[in-house]
Amino acid sequence: MLRHIVLMRLDAETDEVRLVRSAQLAAALAALPDRIPEIRSLTVNENVLNRQGNWDLALTVDVDDEADLQVYREHPEHRRVLALIEEIVADRSAVDVIV
Repeated sequence: MLRHIVLMRLDAETDEVRLVRSAQLAAALAALPDRIPEIRSLTVNENVLNRQGNWDLALTVDVDDEADLQVYREHPEHRRVLALIEEIVADRSAVDVIV
């Protein structure tokens, strides 16, 4: 199984805006497993400690293999969420590992 892990830092001027955007993005991501059959597991966690340097969201997506990851990445529902990510995420980091 392949695990895709993404950390995101939101573009937000205030903590209130950050909380709203975090909840909005978390909900959009959490809806993907019902729409993309290649996703075996998806978790999205919002940061609970507002410490300097912390990321705002952590996403973990499990798929069977690299081919399924590519299907996930190109799926229209994922692309819809990517549009939101491009709008509200200031920085992201990702890693893909075998589990």
